[in-house]
Amino acid sequence: MPAGKTDGRRQRGDSTRRAIVEATIDVLATDGFDGLTLREVAARAGVSPAAATYHFGTVDALVAAVLQELDERATRRLADLTERSRAGELSLLDACTTYLADLFGPGRSLALTQLEIRLRAARAPGAHPQVPPVHHDRQVIDLITTYTGDRRQAHELFLAVFGFATLGVLAPAPPGTDAVRNYMAGLLARHGLLDTDAPTGGAP
Repeated sequence: MPAGKTDGRRQRGDSTRRAIVEATIDVLATDGFDGLTLREVAARAGVSPAAATYHFGTVDALVAAVLQELDERATRRLADLTERSRAGELSLLDACTTYLADLFGPGRSLALTQLEIRLRAARAPGAHPQVPPVHHDRQVIDLITTYTGDRRQAHELFLAVFGFATLGVLAPAPPGTDAVRNYMAGLLARHGLLDTDAPTGGAP
């Protein structure tokens, strides 16, 4: 088969996969797992149920693909904030506040979806072998280490931020930007980092 036709078929296949993943995210974000079927996903993606089955096979495989996509989005967002902070555009307080405010606002439904998938996998270890491990936490630790120069301290801060983020996402009324900034200001002050406006250059 000519290379052009092969590439075109691959691009169409990739496009279909992306559409199916986006449709699955939409189903989970709006209806949760109760509304998740390959048929419903296919309908929202504008493809046939056979296409959804061909590309993913099972609902578990589809959920794993969704989690990977959401994790990658979070990683890209964190990487952008890390780059901006290392360039001196943002203080540590600004970077953390920006990320959390988005998580509690426009990104809340997707954050809830990530948590729900992780909780289902944790509740039945081994039952969801395709669910990938959490990997974007390293980006947060890298960001904080840029300022602290101490990875252990950065890890402690990460745990505090992660707990706050989880509770905030689950709250019926998530914290607003001012509340996020006040919390982070107090946390960073306790670690002697509130007045740190520029990276130390000590990132790993």
